[in-house]
Amino acid sequence: MKKAMINTVLGAMAGTMALGLSVTAFASEITIDDAKNMALEAAGCKKEDVIFKQVNEDLDDGRRIFEVDFFVPGEVKFEFDLDAETGMILDEDQDLWEPEDDLEYAPLIADAKKSAEEKVKEAAAAGEITDAQAQEIALKDAGLKADEVTVTKCVKEMDDGVLKFDVEMRTADGTEYSFDIRVSDGTIIDRDIDFD
Repeated sequence: MKKAMINTVLGAMAGTMALGLSVTAFASEITIDDAKNMALEAAGCKKEDVIFKQVNEDLDDGRRIFEVDFFVPGEVKFEFDLDAETGMILDEDQDLWEPEDDLEYAPLIADAKKSAEEKVKEAAAAGEITDAQAQEIALKDAGLKADEVTVTKCVKEMDDGVLKFDVEMRTADGTEYSFDIRVSDGTIIDRDIDFD
């Protein structure tokens, strides 16, 4: 009787542990903000001291990762790859600031010094959309609400002479949406939907 009871208790414990592990694995999926904070902590930097160059989600050998690149102006540049499920750092690189970096990163440094309000005013004066407006355009086109998706990328970039926002987002069921939206007027140049 005691032996049967011990086996039952051990079996229940094993089942609970297995369930706990699966729940933990599911709950540990991280966001872009989590990835930024983890990279900052690993680098020993404070958010207010750095400028982010790139933060986006990507696939590497079938594994979802976050690429987090940032720098401390005039001092050092960091690049991190983190597992998007666990937050584990897969790769990191640190390089000292070089004289040519002053020129390369000058636009990012100047942009970082502007307030959010200044950026919106400048974009409006130029007839351009902001990153928040680009995300709204993508959501409207996809027929989704902000709380139904995770935005994995929203980057302004030049492509074939056209300044655009590259907006990528994912729903809870794994469906991935990708939009190229022209900065000058908010026109969707390209869209792609990938059903998981």
